[in-house]
Amino acid sequence: MFAFQKQVCALANKGELILLGKGSDIFPVLVPPESGHVVELGPHPDDPDAVAVTLHLFATSGCRVSYVITCLSPQGVTDSYALQAARNSGKEIENNLDAFKRELRRQEQITSARLAGFAGDSLYFHTLEEDQKGRLIDSPANARAYAELLASLDPDIVLMPYREDTNSDHVLNWRFFCQGAQQLARKRGKPILGLYNRDPKTVRINEQLAVPFGREMAEWKSRLLRTHRSQHERNLEQRGYGFDQRILEVNREAWKSFKDRGTSVWPENYLYSETFQVECFY
Repeated sequence: MFAFQKQVCALANKGELILLGKGSDIFPVLVPPESGHVVELGPHPDDPDAVAVTLHLFATSGCRVSYVITCLSPQGVTDSYALQAARNSGKEIENNLDAFKRELRRQEQITSARLAGFAGDSLYFHTLEEDQKGRLIDSPANARAYAELLASLDPDIVLMPYREDTNSDHVLNWRFFCQGAQQLARKRGKPILGLYNRDPKTVRINEQLAVPFGREMAEWKSRLLRTHRSQHERNLEQRGYGFDQRILEVNREAWKSFKDRGTSVWPENYLYSETFQVECFY
């Protein structure tokens, strides 16, 4: 794992595009490590599925993969969807609509993780303190709790959305991680590799590492994303297209941007890419 972390950081510092994948004669790739702990640290349910192809790649290479959700984000579920879901399930929610929304999102992520098949029992809901609207609170208590969580996970690689983002939870999650990762890396004497993914709400990012994938994996990823029914229905209602299309369009745009940059090594049959900015903590 250390050799992999070191190589990724060295290539990123040189400004070289890193293509991560299994060994292939089609295009040169950096092969994932065969062991280590890879953690997707949300913060929200559905964030792991935005980088599902990358997590699948690490898992099939031999790494242990964990999902950790720190904020259930009930505001992402419309009232109409939650009320209809409650009626369909025969549940009386009375004045606990937000609690029901949280449970909806929790169950959606559990269903998705089971469908993905590689997280096993390594799906954790470790929710931090939220405000009345269900957003993470920027507080010393949350920062300490996050640092303790990170230490208990003891990760080698952590994936999450980047800080240049319009979602305040993404920004705060990234900040808590950076604070905790620097302390943990120094304390244990082992590096931590941060991989920050491009998200629909990302404003700006330096895409240094790419995981190309084709139609078959795109269809698999789409099935995972559609298990988040509350998000899928909200996107259909508000945007006119599904949640899976919203995420995969980001992956298509990443592929197009690399093609436009004249990346000659890009495989022609791979029309999507999950992309990341790299940060190393020593």
